Amino acid sequence: MSWKKVCVIIGTVLVVLTVSASDFGVAAEAAKQTATVTEHLYKDKENLKYPQVSNVDNEKMEEKINRDFDKYIKEAYKAYKENLKQAEKYGFEGEYLTTYEVKYNKNPRLSIITSDYMFSGGAHGNTVVQSFNYDIEAGKRVYLTDILTTEEQLKKVQNYVWEYAIERPDIFYPDLKKEDIQLTKDTAFYFTDEGIVLVFQQYEIAPYVSGNQEIAIPKEVYEKA
Repeated sequence: MSWKKVCVIIGTVLVVLTVSASDFGVAAEAAKQTATVTEHLYKDKENLKYPQVSNVDNEKMEEKINRDFDKYIKEAYKAYKENLKQAEKYGFEGEYLTTYEVKYNKNPRLSIITSDYMFSGGAHGNTVVQSFNYDIEAGKRVYLTDILTTEEQLKKVQNYVWEYAIERPDIFYPDLKKEDIQLTKDTAFYFTDEGIVLVFQQYEIAPYVSGNQEIAIPKEVYEKA
């Protein structure tokens, strides 16, 4: 066999091995995911985007997650129609837009943040965020009060947020008081490998120009000793 043929064979083997390794890496990464998330348009409207999930290990949880987002987008559609109605009545150019972002997708947890932007006249529009967090092993949707279950944990996180904010008066309200930081079941957040990230509404702890502030909270701050 000529040296040229040997080189061709070796090259072919290396290509096959490289492709196989690449495929294995993609498959391994997919296996770590909690779900496959795909974008959908409600009533074929480009301004009304929402997610649906598949390939969740727990079939009942997959159905529940998709039902949650079905309910979310139907409520958004009602708000969109009402915005159009008010725009026609009061003579402004109404706008309603829904978007979402997958923030965490590692088995068994999933975090998706939705943003609803609405312009209803005035100087600018407003954006409202919601969080959809799930624990597939536990078989449930997770709210902030499922993580911060005691008054002590809530106070520790409240203190952390307040100290973070007062060190950055150019971003947050310079006169922000600790009691202004309200942490409830409905406070938006998402999972990270290191803990959670709180997502605050516009005007909640910072002026409009600062947007929806996201503050990372390490596990050490709130986990019980």
